[in-house]
Amino acid sequence: MNATPAYRVLVLEDDAALRAVLRDFLSLMHYQVLEAADLASFRALSTTEKFDLLLLDLNLPDGDGLALLKELAAAGDTAVFVVSGRCDEHSRLEALEAGADDYIVKPFNARELEFRIRNFLRRQNSRRAAGATQATSSLSFGEWHLQPSQYRVTGPQGAMVSLTRSERDLLRELIQAKGSLCNRRQLARAMSSPMETTSEETVTVLIYRLRKKLEAAGVPGPLIETVAGAGYRFVGMDT
Repeated sequence: MNATPAYRVLVLEDDAALRAVLRDFLSLMHYQVLEAADLASFRALSTTEKFDLLLLDLNLPDGDGLALLKELAAAGDTAVFVVSGRCDEHSRLEALEAGADDYIVKPFNARELEFRIRNFLRRQNSRRAAGATQATSSLSFGEWHLQPSQYRVTGPQGAMVSLTRSERDLLRELIQAKGSLCNRRQLARAMSSPMETTSEETVTVLIYRLRKKLEAAGVPGPLIETVAGAGYRFVGMDT
């Protein structure tokens, strides 16, 4: 089944041959494909063009792809699949922590990549259609408020914590559980990232990072309790 023609994918890849393969294959599958060979071209293109997903190579000739990923995650709701030759676990976890929605290792199967893109965009659109109110409504715990659409937690005296997409998803799921146990598989499903790249180890790393961010901003804790061998529970404040 082909993708809807409404989906637009921007390919940021300095390898001209690989970029052409991605362009031709995704176009064949009825995506609209935009191309950028370097960071400068991406910045120029992104000011005038809208796209549903960015395929990002981390090794760019004029900049750091990971730095761009962090920038996009902090700025707003840009969906990003990292497509990289870095196959080590550290690089994958670092990209997912920074806000990547998936991590594809080169060389890859083009059909598998398209399946992941299609499934992700469909899930994303379904979430937007079914959960528009949920996505924009503030969730409160004590004097602190999670603002999902703004990717941030705000508190007394103007305190603010900026979150990545994955951190936002995890915190929202924990708050909405109202003190009930959330296992790692449940938390992985709550994240925008596809299940095949959201391992239990990734959830553990992201929970650690989320705790540190909240503690550094002065949110009273502990908020997220680890239940050994089971998962996590949001505790300590009224929700």
